Order: sequence, then C-alpha cells, then structure tokens
Amino acid sequence: MEIRNASTSSLYLELASTIRNQILNGTYSQGAKLPSESELMADTGCSRSTVRHALNVLVDEGLVVKERGRGAFVTGNPGAKDDDLSFMSFTKMMALRGARAKTRTADAHMARAAGSIATFFDVPAGTPVVKLIRVRYLDDKPLCLETTYLPEEFSEIIDADLDGSLYDLLKARYRRSAGHGHKEFEVCLATQNEAFLLDVARNAPLMLITDYVYDTEGAPLHVSKRVQRTDRAKYIEPIGR
Repeated sequence: MEIRNASTSSLYLELASTIRNQILNGTYSQGAKLPSESELMADTGCSRSTVRHALNVLVDEGLVVKERGRGAFVTGNPGAKDDDLSFMSFTKMMALRGARAKTRTADAHMARAAGSIATFFDVPAGTPVVKLIRVRYLDDKPLCLETTYLPEEFSEIIDADLDGSLYDLLKARYRRSAGHGHKEFEVCLATQNEAFLLDVARNAPLMLITDYVYDTEGAPLHVSKRVQRTDRAKYIEPIGR
C-alpha cells in the first residue's frame, strides 16, 4: 500500500482515502476484515496514531465498524450509517468516490411558497419559507446549482454557515433527520444565471433533479431543486440483487 509523503495532519486522510478506494473497488468486500493496525503500520510506514485516525474517519463515514478484540470490518452496507445513502451529504458522498467536493452559498433568504413547494409543505401559497441557493463544486469545477426550500421554522438557519452539510446542520441544531422521500428527473435548458454559475453556454442542456424529503417522523423537511451539468454526471441504478 503506497502512501505519498504528506504533512502529519493530512497523512491520515490520505491513508483513509486509500483504504476507502480499496473498499469501493471490491478489494475488501462487505464483511471483510481489514488488516490490523500493526499490519497497516508495517505496510504503510505510518504511525499507530495515524492508522487509528484513518480508521476512525472510515468509521464516521459508515464504511467500517470496529469490534473490540477482533479488529475493523467493512460494514454490511458500505456508505450508510444512520441514514440511507440517498441522504448522505454531498461532500461525504463525493469523498466515497475519491473526489474532492465543496459548496459555496450564493444566497439565503426568506421567500414565498408557491406551486409544488406550497403543496408539499401543505401550506397556503405565499407562506414564508426558507430559500437557500448553493453552488456545488467537484474537484474545483462547478457541478450543480442547488436551490433548497425549508419550512419557516428553520428561518434562523439563514445566518448559519451553509457551506458544509445541510443534513448535519439540521440534525445538530434542530434534531431533524431525513427519513424518506422521492426524486423527480427531467431535462432543462440553462438560464443566463445558471449558465454563468455553472460555466456552461446559455440554453445548454442540464439535468433537473428535484428531491421531496420527509423527516424521520414523516413531516415535510425540504424540497431541493438541483440543476446539474450533464457533461460531469453519471447516473447508476442497480438491477436485481
């Protein structure tokens, strides 16, 4: 296992990335036991602290579980921990694929519910809702423009740092987690603003993905409309078992 020279603070992240990729490409299958800490130290030249820190990163991501006295094992459902993979944060999901992701908040303000937004939240048209507009980047290049609507009760979130995981923020501040929902897919053409933010030509074809998400108690949590560049996206759906 080759680990490049790096600063002490980032070496564990590089080791975590290497093991993560080995899990995702099938080198270590579901339920497989990972090499012991001593074996990883001998194989990589890393210190025990670095190895433990790297494994803890994978535990936090839900890819690995540690069993006292037995070692570390690949989980039976890689990529999922408390929530379904569908509700994993964008940053974590991209990290599992070995990509570098970040989010930049373009705007956050109160708006008025209308159309399908009002219908989903079961409120009259014109009811105040939170509107968040964020640009998602993959390896420092724009991937999608995401507009998220939340019920008025989350209004204080407008002043929070929204460049991280929205799900983590909702869970930490409001004790609300995504439970279930559905997606709608359609093709749209880039508006002038979308073209500017995503660095594509105006009227370029984009994929519009709309998420309607309920929390674990069955209450409407958010609607997210994501316009995504088609030249940087791949959609994979499993068939059968």
